[in-house]
Amino acid sequence: MTLLAALLLAPVVQEAPSVDLSAEEIVVQARQERMRVSLRYDRKRRVRGCAIAKTSGDAAFDRAVCETAVACARTVPAESAEAIRACARPKLLAFARAQIDQEEQE
Repeated sequence: MTLLAALLLAPVVQEAPSVDLSAEEIVVQARQERMRVSLRYDRKRRVRGCAIAKTSGDAAFDRAVCETAVACARTVPAESAEAIRACARPKLLAFARAQIDQEEQE
């Protein structure tokens, strides 16, 4: 069974927030919007892997998305794209924050 990134990681359409988005949130949202990711499940509905059909353009971020999506899919119901997305978001924000911090130090 395949779960597409459009459902897995696509941002939920919301009204514009009343506060400014952080740099990390902007980075994660922009990269996720470009991506197409699928998770592979076995017959027992256990996640077995991740494949990227359309890259974000950043290989490290792509790897982080797959690793995070697989880890989250193992801890939340597989049918719940929203739960996987909610699980993945803070981890991807932390990853983006670390990337930004590293770039600022260079």
